[in-house]
Amino acid sequence: MKNFREVHCERHGIADAQYERTLVWRCLHWQAKPFFWLRSLNQDYYSADFEFIRVVGELRSRREFRNEAAEFHYHPNNRGFLRTMLRMRVSSHKVERVFEYEITAATSGTPFGAA
Repeated sequence: MKNFREVHCERHGIADAQYERTLVWRCLHWQAKPFFWLRSLNQDYYSADFEFIRVVGELRSRREFRNEAAEFHYHPNNRGFLRTMLRMRVSSHKVERVFEYEITAATSGTPFGAA
């Protein structure tokens, strides 16, 4: 069975190198999107988000996702007023929805967009 990164890239027609940036952008909280371009000023700010997306990309089952989401929640770089109160980070719930949809579709053989 393919991992989530392979399924996501195949279903969206993107290169493997685009996976992390594409999924981070897709799963950011809405209030974080206008400020995402500022990451070039502080590369470390979104490191927890990119690490979470990278690890999720290697998963093959829903059961493993819960553990990774908990790790993301308690990640040391996932603290502070901007990340917790203003939600300037990736939404683990959005990542979970994308993960669930695509893994379910891949295991059931459902064509993309048909569900």
